[in-house]
Amino acid sequence: AIYFQYYGDQSKALEHFIESANWQKAHSIFVTSAAPPLFWHVLKHSEIWRITSSMEEHKSEIADWTSSFQEENAMTTGKLESKNEVCKNFFSRLNDSLLVWGSRLTVEARAAYSKMAEELCALLMSTSGDKSTPEVQMSSFDTMLTAPIPEEHRAGYLQEAVSVFTYLLTEPAS
Repeated sequence: AIYFQYYGDQSKALEHFIESANWQKAHSIFVTSAAPPLFWHVLKHSEIWRITSSMEEHKSEIADWTSSFQEENAMTTGKLESKNEVCKNFFSRLNDSLLVWGSRLTVEARAAYSKMAEELCALLMSTSGDKSTPEVQMSSFDTMLTAPIPEEHRAGYLQEAVSVFTYLLTEPAS
C-alpha cells in the first residue's frame, strides 16, 4: 500500500489499505484522492458505494468519521424532512472536511465535492413541493444555503427561498 501511495497510484493504495484493515489511512486516501475521480464517472458510482460500505463496517476505527449513508434508501425515498436532515448532516461534515484540508485538497476534489452538494441541493429542490409544511420547506432552503456550492447557485436558492416565503405570506390562512 505504501509503495503504491509513494508512486501516486492512490486507487491501488486504497485497495491495499482496505485489505490490510488500515481504515484510517484508507479513509484519508478515499476522501482526498480516490473518491473525486470516481464521482466524475457515472459508471463508477457502484465502486464508491462498495468502498464506502466496506469502510462503514469499520467506522468506529476511523477517527471522527461517520457515515452519511446509514440508510440505503434515505436519499431515494422518504419525505423532505428526512432528506433535509441527511443533507444537513452531510453538508456539515463536508464543510468541516473542507476547512480541515484547506489548500491541501486538490482542485479536482473541491470540484467533485461541489458537484455532490449541487446534486443533493437539486434533490431537495425536486422534493420541496411534496406536501411539506412551510417550516420544513424553509429549513430545506436553509440547508441548501449551507452547502459548499458556487455563489451563483447559492443566489438562485436564496431567490427561490424568498419566492416561497413571499408566497407563504400572501397565502390566505386556512
